[in-house]
Amino acid sequence: MKQYLSPKELAEALAVSESSVKRWADEGQIAVTRTGGGHRRIAMEEVVRFVRRSNASVSRPEILGFEEAGHVPWQHLSEQELEAQVYEALVQGRSAKAFGLIHGPFLGGRPLAWIFDGPVRSAMHRLGELWRHQDDGILLEHRATDICVQAVMRIRLSLPVDSQAPASVGGSGPGDPYLLPTLMAATVLRDIGMNDTNLGPHTPLAVFREAVERFHPRLVWLSVSVEDAAEALRPELVKLSEDLSAHRASLVIGGQAVGKLADLRHPNLTIGHSMAELSTFARGLLASMPPRHESSAQGRKESP
Repeated sequence: MKQYLSPKELAEALAVSESSVKRWADEGQIAVTRTGGGHRRIAMEEVVRFVRRSNASVSRPEILGFEEAGHVPWQHLSEQELEAQVYEALVQGRSAKAFGLIHGPFLGGRPLAWIFDGPVRSAMHRLGELWRHQDDGILLEHRATDICVQAVMRIRLSLPVDSQAPASVGGSGPGDPYLLPTLMAATVLRDIGMNDTNLGPHTPLAVFREAVERFHPRLVWLSVSVEDAAEALRPELVKLSEDLSAHRASLVIGGQAVGKLADLRHPNLTIGHSMAELSTFARGLLASMPPRHESSAQGRKESP
């Protein structure tokens, strides 16, 4: 994936004139930088942001690094049809089609939470049940997981990272080997403007605490996909919530096995059942924070 596009390249991707792209830049709709020679360049993260928020039609997605999105007419599919086609593509190991069915809605402006809660979650849930009646069920599930991880990583790498944005940290706990749920959570949080750190699967709670000390997050997420692992964590989670309160960090727990923890209660602990709920919680957290310049001014005032 290229890091920057010229106005001409973006115009080709969107099938518009180069003068239109330059006009959008002059109007402030697209942020541009200048080369030493004064030529406009547009960061790929800014290109993706503009395409998604403006509902621009992408004629040549390969220029944006999402070449497969141009080969799948997902716009004409109902939500149920899209979910069914993602499942069939993953079962058959057709990675290019799966990429197109996931990346197309992303470039089309659909919320990531909608994509992850809908087509991806539905397909992976069905795949997770195949082992019950197919000898190759586990093989198919693992291959499908790898395809989805690649698809989500390509999205994640296309999103901007603001090192000054409020931090978030998360992962899966010990005994939980699933990579995809926590990767999707990190990607959703990056998309709404948080500086995410994904600790991945099999992460001891001591590592979560170390990450909190180092990165000072405002949100910590914990993905629980294994019922036995969730039960084993139960005694420690309220204590973790209390510890995070002292650091002004909120704990959000979600995942396939979160029902095992639904009765946990603590003012600093939120149980979520979808990426949409995680996104809504995080947006509310961001909205409650003072603007960055006010926070900096307050910090200077309180300093000795």
